[in-house]
Amino acid sequence: MATSERGGGQLKRGHIFYFDKILCPVYIKAMARPLRIEFPGAYYHVMNRGNNGQKIFITDKDRSSFVEALGESAQLYGSRVIALILMPNHFHLIVQTRHANLSEFMRQFLVTYTVRFNRRWNRSGHVFQGRFKSILVEHDEYMVPLSRYIHLNPIRRKGFQNKDEKTCRQYLSAYRWGSLVGYKNIRERWDTIEYAWLLETYFGGDSARGRRQYWSYVCEGIKGKIENPYKKVVHQSILGTDNFVAWVKEKLTQKSEREIPGLKKIGKAVAAEKILELIIKGRKISRASLVERKAETKVLRQMVMELCYRYSTLNQREIGEIFGVDYSTVSQNRARLKGRLGKDKSLRKAFNEMEGEIALLSK
Repeated sequence: MATSERGGGQLKRGHIFYFDKILCPVYIKAMARPLRIEFPGAYYHVMNRGNNGQKIFITDKDRSSFVEALGESAQLYGSRVIALILMPNHFHLIVQTRHANLSEFMRQFLVTYTVRFNRRWNRSGHVFQGRFKSILVEHDEYMVPLSRYIHLNPIRRKGFQNKDEKTCRQYLSAYRWGSLVGYKNIRERWDTIEYAWLLETYFGGDSARGRRQYWSYVCEGIKGKIENPYKKVVHQSILGTDNFVAWVKEKLTQKSEREIPGLKKIGKAVAAEKILELIIKGRKISRASLVERKAETKVLRQMVMELCYRYSTLNQREIGEIFGVDYSTVSQNRARLKGRLGKDKSLRKAFNEMEGEIALLSK
């Protein structure tokens, strides 16, 4: 069987390699094309172009449909969309997959948009040019410069080379079909994008000050030439420091062929039923009182939904089946819990204790 060099080791085509790092099992689909490296909590830059270079959007209704389909798929597969830019014949996306399911998430999303686009324009066939391109990103080092590089795409086109800084700023500030405008102005936000994560992680919070700092950071890229982060991509699929790349390469070569299973799905180590069992036993309540929509266990139920979302392999639709609700209700409950945790220190302490108990199950 033919082999190909990837990540410093000989990888047989068609095989799937995986490894565990605490709560982060990883699997790699090895083939002649760039590798898909997937693990829970991974960050990616994803892009795709129109088939034969054609436009993937004809009207703003198409763009709205694209953003809507992306949000729906992110909800279903537990993905966090951090940045997005729509160009006439391609798109750029920064996404975190809480589960090892980038390929499933993108397949669902792209198929959904293609079906809706073809139906709207009474056409058939491909909209996108083959498989999407994805790059695994070490977020601590490269997330912020990568987001800036993506957000500057609208002024990297022909016609902007000789434009002055003020004109470029104004154009970026008014560009509707990207996430930058929502980072600058909360009134322009899409539900699809989780703006707070980047601002809270790197700019001190999702506040007026944090938004101004990020906007200023992006606009610094207009003044002078900034480094293209893609120049540091290795093996066509990894953007990270030497240590990060070495970590991935090491794990790629740790498993022997005898250890490679016929993989169907790899997820986190804690089953949802184990989480429910631990919470029920520790709080001395019945399963019915937790699962059924009883007022006295409402907040506890929200916490269990969030813990299942974080530590099990289930998506929101599957979690909803446990509690007899749909995925949108799970999403709403998780959002309400987030608000409560931000305001109630005692509740946050209780949640952190539960999370610590769940983490022990993963060892």
